[in-house]
Amino acid sequence: MYNSLKTIKRQIKNSEKIILNDDNILSYGSNRICYLDESNPSKLIKIARHPESWIKDHRQSFSEWYISTYLATREIDCRISHCQGWVRTNKGPGLVVDRIVDDHGQSVTLRKLLFSRELNVEQALCLVENIICDFSISGIPASDFNIDNFVIEGEHINKKLIMIDGFSPKNLNLKTHLLLKSKVLSNYYTKRKWHRIKSRFTYCAQKVYAGDYLFAAATPLNDISNGSSGIQQ
Repeated sequence: MYNSLKTIKRQIKNSEKIILNDDNILSYGSNRICYLDESNPSKLIKIARHPESWIKDHRQSFSEWYISTYLATREIDCRISHCQGWVRTNKGPGLVVDRIVDDHGQSVTLRKLLFSRELNVEQALCLVENIICDFSISGIPASDFNIDNFVIEGEHINKKLIMIDGFSPKNLNLKTHLLLKSKVLSNYYTKRKWHRIKSRFTYCAQKVYAGDYLFAAATPLNDISNGSSGIQQ
């Protein structure tokens, strides 16, 4: 794990500095903010909310990068937003990831699909559980099934969801390494996480589908700790 952090720091040091504009913020979580990279619209850059403590805020970024690198080196296809590497920015170190878009070039989350009634709750649950089955084949230890962590890819009629965040444990440590070495452990870990959150996920999906405006959008940045309209663990 120590070597992984050394690799990350080396990538950051050797990269060209990218200037990010706050007008290009696409989403945010409790620890990270996601920016559109104007110079490469097919990519997003995840930045720590507190650049002065970026290692702490990027803990899950490290884990996601590790998972994505593991899959890429073994040429394993999986329904996640793949990580491309680390860069320097005016907002601090950032993780570059693929931007998932529909056939109109828009990033449409599962929350938006439910609110527009393009999907119902039963369909949403089925699609997420299909991803979990896909993860069981690939050995992905997903940990955060937030309703905003799923985005549709390609034509809407195909209903193909991609997990863009939370497809790894929250820390890069020995457990992450061991989970990748054992599909049995990884499957148990992912299914346990889903079992623990499924009822809250369903409740949130029902509220969004019903048109409850308190659940229509992701939690405002100043209320992110409350998790009022999300399903943060």
